[in-house]
Amino acid sequence: MNLIRKISNKFFDQLADLLVQFPRIMFYRSLSNIKLNMNNINQPVLSSGKGIVAIGRNVKFGVKPSPGYYSNYTYLNARRPESKIIIGDNNFFNNNLAIISDGKTIRIGNNCLFGLNVEITDSDFHDLSIDNRFGGKNVIKKDVVIGNNVFIGNNVVILRGVSIGDNCVVGNSSLVVKDIPENSIAAGNPCKVIRTL
Repeated sequence: MNLIRKISNKFFDQLADLLVQFPRIMFYRSLSNIKLNMNNINQPVLSSGKGIVAIGRNVKFGVKPSPGYYSNYTYLNARRPESKIIIGDNNFFNNNLAIISDGKTIRIGNNCLFGLNVEITDSDFHDLSIDNRFGGKNVIKKDVVIGNNVFIGNNVVILRGVSIGDNCVVGNSSLVVKDIPENSIAAGNPCKVIRTL
């Protein structure tokens, strides 16, 4: 009986991927103006903008047993011609990732692991002054650098100008607003170093 149940579950999982997830992946690909290699895309990826999105080898987007697999998507937006999103090799991104470059560079090293609902931006997107809030004349933009072998937990937000060193771990639901030195475990809002590895 258990064998029949396992075969049945596997069959319906594959059928759901074929009838639901694959059409979603192709639909979002048709909306994307930056075409990505289809290898290792388990969840839809919407890539757009006028800049550069460069993705290394063996990069995986989407995790089936995690929340949002069938309902969310990955959003890679290099908005301006000078925007760059550069992702190294052997990186693994869970569901509902958002990376937005508004004119600087967001660079992710190699062998990194990202939880679900991660957001990375290189800009405030709006002027903070009352008179120019919608005009965007004095928007602060700074590069974001994430080193090699970094583990980012679920629901983490990484803001402009941040550098996260090699081998770091960033805990769930952290708001990263300052640099994290290599070999550190950091967490919180705002994110702070808890200890070193």
